[in-house]
Amino acid sequence: MRVALGKLQLLLTGIVCIPEFRAVPSALLKDPKCGQQVQETKLWSYLNLFARIVGGNQVKQGSHPWQVSLKRRQKHFCGGTIVSAQWVVTAAHCLLDRDLLQYLSVTAGEHDLRIRENGEQTLPVKYVIKHPNFDPRRPMDYDIALVKLDGAFNFSSSVLPACLPDPGEKFEAGYICTACGWGRLNENGVLPQVLHEVNLPILNSKECSRALSTLKKPIRGDTIMCAGFPDGGKDACQGDSGGPLLCRSRHGAWTLAGVISWGMGCARGWRSNEKKKHHNRGSPGIFTDLSAVLSWVQENMGADLKMKSSTAFCSIQDGKLPDSEGELHFPGSPKQFYQNRQLCVWTLFVPEGNYILLRFSRFDIEPETFCDYDSLSVYSTDNRLLGKFCGEDIPLPILIGSNSIRLKFVSDNKDYGTGFSMTYKALTPDILPDSGCESLAVLFEEGVLQSMHYPEHYSNMADCQWIICAPEDHVIKLTYQSFEVEESEDCSYDAVTVYEDLNLADLPYQHLF
Repeated sequence: MRVALGKLQLLLTGIVCIPEFRAVPSALLKDPKCGQQVQETKLWSYLNLFARIVGGNQVKQGSHPWQVSLKRRQKHFCGGTIVSAQWVVTAAHCLLDRDLLQYLSVTAGEHDLRIRENGEQTLPVKYVIKHPNFDPRRPMDYDIALVKLDGAFNFSSSVLPACLPDPGEKFEAGYICTACGWGRLNENGVLPQVLHEVNLPILNSKECSRALSTLKKPIRGDTIMCAGFPDGGKDACQGDSGGPLLCRSRHGAWTLAGVISWGMGCARGWRSNEKKKHHNRGSPGIFTDLSAVLSWVQENMGADLKMKSSTAFCSIQDGKLPDSEGELHFPGSPKQFYQNRQLCVWTLFVPEGNYILLRFSRFDIEPETFCDYDSLSVYSTDNRLLGKFCGEDIPLPILIGSNSIRLKFVSDNKDYGTGFSMTYKALTPDILPDSGCESLAVLFEEGVLQSMHYPEHYSNMADCQWIICAPEDHVIKLTYQSFEVEESEDCSYDAVTVYEDLNLADLPYQHLF
């Protein structure tokens, strides 16, 4: 049997640092000096094992040359770790404020926040890259960001990078590592002015999961690593976020094993057999496990270092797209980031009477609920906005009932993305995209849709959707030119169903008009 969905009219109108470093071939991603202290500290002893940032153990100046202070208007608010002359690793939750970038700076060689010391270096920030899986509603998972500096640190005895772990390198449960920062010395306590450190053992994944499952709101995640003591007393605290958890390799190099992320309270115990109320029970220190996100870190750093510039301008500006079928890649390479403050326009003309099909294979444009920051918009030739797209979800294929469109990309002065790749193709009304029977966004003033393989029989087990959008205060009129569907008393076998008032909020980061 077959169905023709016929003529369609839209009547418009706190902290740590210790493990092994083995050189890897990628010299771009690991500085040969990484993890080596000039001001060498003693390996942890029985005494400093029980020192704590909460409770306080100051470090010797220069003992953590990879530690940086992220500052907003010259005031410390989070920590970070130098991993190359132009890159710092921190926590994504430190960089949630969209307007932060214009006030953000990074200081290396910092020891006492009250004074400017010899060897301090402060640089502005060029851009930040938050892990794409980070969700502010679940801020403990994938809590990592890369900060690209606008300039480069000059390495010295007080400014050096830590090592990134080797692929597959893990630090087992019980390994003693160090957290560092300028966070509070106790829960809700004072903020120190001098850098502190604490040594903490890594927990195994089962113990970590068990401890986090006993909280009033249990915590789970793919990148969570725990460290600390069940009785509490030693921990990172507020102000340490984004700083390092480093472990020392058997060759003596300090390697970034984790990023300070979160904890329930500071230095509270979490023994589940204690009869503590939920609001008094703490948690281990929660860190982002570098080994779980290492490929993402290397990919972003490597892509940038292999290019003269990490950004690119429009591949075609105010340009006419050639032919009636082709591809558009913006910018030219999927590893490049588009520039801020861009305006790129492309126009497409296909033969009279044809439709235009746009199909995306890659999409990465700064997300925002109404796509008001960066966006790709589709306009008709009379300058009517048909659709506006942003985010990282690949938009549905778009069928446009017109023989000409204008594409406009705009970016503001904050954040970034890697742009998009799409194909465009002219279609005659009798050859419509039906064979895959995929979901399709339909942007027509007036046009024709048809079922798969029409006028031949449609396939069994088909599930086809067309999303048809009209401007507000307008109606959509459907007129069937041909209709032949398997009969049943309640249409329980084959059926065409029309739903009204589709909630566009269910289509993330794309708006159709």
